[in-house]
Amino acid sequence: MRVVIIGGGFCGSTVAKKLEKNKDLEITLIDKKEYFEYTPSIAKLLFYPEFTKKINKPFSYFLKHTNVVTDTLVKVKKDHVITTKGTYPFDYLILCLGIDYPIYLKNKHNVATIKSGAELKKISAAVKNAKQILIIGGGLIGCELAGEFATRTPDKEITLVHLFDRLLERNKPSVSAYAKKFLEKRKIKILLNEKIVNHSDSIFLTDKKRKIQADIAFWCGGISYNPYYMKGFDESIFTKQKALIVNQYLQLKDHPNIFVGGDLTSINEEKNATHADSHSHIIAKNINRIAKNKPLRAYYSHVEAVDISLGCWHGIFILPPVYLYGFIPGVIKHLIEKYTMWRL
Repeated sequence: MRVVIIGGGFCGSTVAKKLEKNKDLEITLIDKKEYFEYTPSIAKLLFYPEFTKKINKPFSYFLKHTNVVTDTLVKVKKDHVITTKGTYPFDYLILCLGIDYPIYLKNKHNVATIKSGAELKKISAAVKNAKQILIIGGGLIGCELAGEFATRTPDKEITLVHLFDRLLERNKPSVSAYAKKFLEKRKIKILLNEKIVNHSDSIFLTDKKRKIQADIAFWCGGISYNPYYMKGFDESIFTKQKALIVNQYLQLKDHPNIFVGGDLTSINEEKNATHADSHSHIIAKNINRIAKNKPLRAYYSHVEAVDISLGCWHGIFILPPVYLYGFIPGVIKHLIEKYTMWRL
């Protein structure tokens, strides 16, 4: 049985490793990179480019019976996928490509996103030389980035602009208050209920006509779905936002031979590594159950623990009704990173 996996992040890598135990499967993993990257920690590469070796692991290191293809997906068909260099037929396809982090500014010069470690390493020198830095968005990514700057570069002038009336607005107010107090205590300037709408020559303009000077900006203001490679499929498989609609077994709507995991799914839950990992276990289990003609197992969305990093050794651990603040969540964050890299 031929299984093709697109995307080698948290979901795709784990699925591939689990499926390798089934010697009857012919597995192919396709990714633009040659390695797994622990994305929750890539912001550290802005300050320590050499940290790459701790959060990257080549697929060849932990996938011994998988055909790893380093290439870019172009199109998905009902029984094969097309990349820039080849065509790969499948009996079952697993889509784990992730989502986009678009920059909603006409002028994108000196504006970066926190998506790829390789891209962040390229601008690490510019960050080192910058005196004024702007963070656009005060959600999870924006707050974690602000925490890194606050604890690692206290000499820089950092401004965080957030569209809503509190940081981390999807969490309870006490979480927002702690994050704001932590960052402001470390001289991060926070502007709430404000939106960056334009910029020119290092001057960023808000919707309230405020001008903010910054040598470089980081756009942390939202996500978007861009499954361009699914063109030709019926529109019924997409939500209005273009997420891929899945059933309780994580199969694409009306396409039982295509599974979807990670951020791409239409499931109403936080888009994070923890949920992507949970998807991987169900998908791998269901592929193996199909091979044995056994009934599939359903995925049930549930609240997962969230550990928000605030710099080197601080954070917020959330698993309602448990909320921990300070040093212990910071330690937990380090342990999760080390455990994830170790288990691959």
